[in-house]
Amino acid sequence: MRGQRGKVAFFFRRTGAFFVALALLLLFSCGLPTSDYLYPPVYFSSPSGNRVQLIHDTRNIDDVAELFKGYDIYYRVFDSQNDATNSSSYLSNYLTSSDIAQIESTEGYYVLVKYDKTNTYLDDTVPLIPVSDNTHISFDLHLNSDSRWTITATKADESQTTLYYISRNKGDTATAEFCSRSQYLKGDLDYAGDGILVGESVYIVFFAVAYGISSSLSELYSDPRVLGPIQYTPMGGS
Repeated sequence: MRGQRGKVAFFFRRTGAFFVALALLLLFSCGLPTSDYLYPPVYFSSPSGNRVQLIHDTRNIDDVAELFKGYDIYYRVFDSQNDATNSSSYLSNYLTSSDIAQIESTEGYYVLVKYDKTNTYLDDTVPLIPVSDNTHISFDLHLNSDSRWTITATKADESQTTLYYISRNKGDTATAEFCSRSQYLKGDLDYAGDGILVGESVYIVFFAVAYGISSSLSELYSDPRVLGPIQYTPMGGS
């Protein structure tokens, strides 16, 4: 059970009232989420080497629409596959919803940066993928090797729409393209490495969370779905 609802002492004058209250207590103590709870994506996986897919949990709209705003995808880039694997394992074993707000400062994971179709930087729009209904069943992040990454949304009839262009968040107010190998620089806050040469790969760990605003008006996150490491070879030179 998530959250502490507080302890309430009841005095019952009638046996019937006692059993009604007991039934209600059991109903709300059997693992049901509190009101301030978001469901993580149903799945967060990589169906192919150049695509990451997030499956929307419709309960975020059906059950907690007043809290739920959409989904965020966090990432970190590594030169070393072993370092990426260790980081992914750590997140899988220890990262919870209560840790997400500090994940940039503690582990160096950043939310992807989005631009709209007119190439306008959308820094002030959160979350990364706003969701207000159940129209789209999934969202795909396309890891293009020689062009800017994109996010597409898919409906139940399998029709797709491109939502955003995606760039790196270097953590120092600067952005960079994943596909440009020359932009992987030692000291970048989203990157654990020394730079890469032509044909070399990096390893990227992702995780996804549902994002919302709690009843107390603070940021609210679901538990994460962790994915990685994914091998990625940038093909652009600048």
